[in-house]
Amino acid sequence: MPTPSQRTHGVTLVEASLVISLLGILLAVSIPAFIRALRTSKTEEAPRELERMYRAVAAYYDSPQTTAAGKRVHCLPEPAGPTPEKPSRDPRPAVFATSAMGGATWHALGYEPAEPIRYRYSFLPLRAGCGELPADSRGEPVLTLRAEGDLDGDGVLSKFERTAVMRDGALSLEPLLVVHDRIE
Repeated sequence: MPTPSQRTHGVTLVEASLVISLLGILLAVSIPAFIRALRTSKTEEAPRELERMYRAVAAYYDSPQTTAAGKRVHCLPEPAGPTPEKPSRDPRPAVFATSAMGGATWHALGYEPAEPIRYRYSFLPLRAGCGELPADSRGEPVLTLRAEGDLDGDGVLSKFERTAVMRDGALSLEPLLVVHDRIE
């Protein structure tokens, strides 16, 4: 019978089973969490770009615009989008100012995505023109900013919307982000 000093070094079946079980548990927990985090990171683009779009619209609304009647403020351009025409599973560069779907509006607003995008974007005012909006819309939207994306390529679109209202003659972005099928 070997003494403890003569015992050969090795892994017993119980020890190997324990290590494999722990690795299995670790993978079972971490892989779904990783996939969920990856999907969620894809949805961060839409709220960020809708906020940037609103800032461009608000700057346009408060800046004097040249019209047939002279310089006017409190103007909104014509609707634009969806731009690009189709969303993409992977981020792609897009030039909004040359878009067939409202390129002149995107150019007037000075809005271009800062980086490649997955979603298509729309600017939908209640009325275009100068002085066309009520001084107070009583909570009714005067414009909608929309992002639509197909993150998994199945044809079902995620939809993110932000609206703006008029309060005391000023354009005000509503804090609520409305989301339909976030990760579809």
